[in-house]
Amino acid sequence: MTDIEQHFRAVAAIDPAATALWYEERGYSWGELSAVAEGVGKALRAGGVEPGQAVSWVARNHPAMVAGALGLLMAGNCITPINPHVAQEKYASDLEKFNRPAILAAPQDWTEAAIAVARRIGAIALSLHIGDADPVRIVDGLDRAGPGPFGNNPPDTVLERISSGTTGDPKRFLVDRKTFMKALGYSNSSEPGAKPDEGPSLKRSGTLIFSTFAHSAGLWNTVTALYQGRPIILHDRFTVEGWHRSVKRFRPKLLSLMPAMISMVMEADIPPEDLSSLIALRTGSAPLPVETQRAFEAKYGVPILIDYGASEFMGGIASWSLADRRTFGDSKMGSVGRLRPDMQAKVTERGSETPLPPREKGILWLKTDRHGPDWVATTDLASIDEDGFLYLHGRADEAINRGGFKVLPEEVADVLRQHEGVREVAVLGIKDKRLGEVPIAIIEPFPGRPAPTPEELEAFGRARMPAYFVPTGYEYVDEMPRTNSLKISRPALRTMFAEKYAF
Repeated sequence: MTDIEQHFRAVAAIDPAATALWYEERGYSWGELSAVAEGVGKALRAGGVEPGQAVSWVARNHPAMVAGALGLLMAGNCITPINPHVAQEKYASDLEKFNRPAILAAPQDWTEAAIAVARRIGAIALSLHIGDADPVRIVDGLDRAGPGPFGNNPPDTVLERISSGTTGDPKRFLVDRKTFMKALGYSNSSEPGAKPDEGPSLKRSGTLIFSTFAHSAGLWNTVTALYQGRPIILHDRFTVEGWHRSVKRFRPKLLSLMPAMISMVMEADIPPEDLSSLIALRTGSAPLPVETQRAFEAKYGVPILIDYGASEFMGGIASWSLADRRTFGDSKMGSVGRLRPDMQAKVTERGSETPLPPREKGILWLKTDRHGPDWVATTDLASIDEDGFLYLHGRADEAINRGGFKVLPEEVADVLRQHEGVREVAVLGIKDKRLGEVPIAIIEPFPGRPAPTPEELEAFGRARMPAYFVPTGYEYVDEMPRTNSLKISRPALRTMFAEKYAF
């Protein structure tokens, strides 16, 4: 038994009667999670699935699937997430494409198409029912894996992390055992007051999970909570009302919210006293406008700690700590914090590996033993100041070359977001015969307010940014298309305006 299996078994066995998870006003104990988890392991071994083999885990935000993930970790099998929140044909197609020897799903995801795929590829089919006397049920007699061959990952792979799909189709990154345990250790040590070397224990303060399990953050935050022995307050999706109720009821000390969610909380005008349990709020995954951060902190007295991570680097790259906020105050606002202890970074010109001086913008390179011994060039434009604070300036592969001038979409968007009539904005590059590329802005106005006219936005922009940054056109949407992680989906925007513009 490896350290991973030992650790998760030890956590689950500390107090089987203690509440491990809340969902739809019902609590589930560690004993109930363990009953599913142990049943999963027994069914896999009885059906011929060996430790190290990857198993399809249908990523629905449901208590049974949390228990199923715990079961795969305890059994030493790799978690292959399958997104059920897509068209049924796509869902069934993904089950068949990944071709694992077993499929774990909540009852509602055992559709006729899913059962047909399991039968066709010869997969064990397990329906998970937490809190039931028979928590792990065989679907349609599919209790043994067929002869295969089955798709698999390298034998030391623990899980697959899925990117957000903000700029294209989601990518999958394989996480090996060594990297997995290191990343969980860093996650634990980053919690305020946590001791990096403490043994398994159950915590009192809970983790609110709103992100879908089909996205890297939802699954990783859940696995981290299980690792830490922290109660999970699980929701199907984010709503301000549901988040508000959970914060008032469970009084967490630390929460994570994506930038779009922070804006939604601000717009809902939640009373400050309802958030008085919070000592900090973490955010990441997308840029947080400095104005939004200032407004939130002024209203609620809760510092926002920004994180910067990437699926391919197993999460955290840089982050703010409470100690840094106390030391530097607001002087470093706009930064994503300082590097995690195991990370190295440098900024270079495109095509070069020579570091630039502090505060110079360029391509961000990273190096960490989580990924390997070599420097890796990212697609992010960044700068690093004299105190080691990292600033992001958008993606290098999205920079718009306007007649030889570089336009950074996120910097244009930051300016336009300051207009009182703009709720959200995305900037895209379109083809131009004379200049090569020019920027256009997609505007989401505030509901119930008059939308700012293109003339207003142009005058607003010209007063606040270089002339070549100013968009050549403005389009309007009622609501931005978003990914599962609530980032703006740029591919969806391009599709929406494909008939009008050449991208």
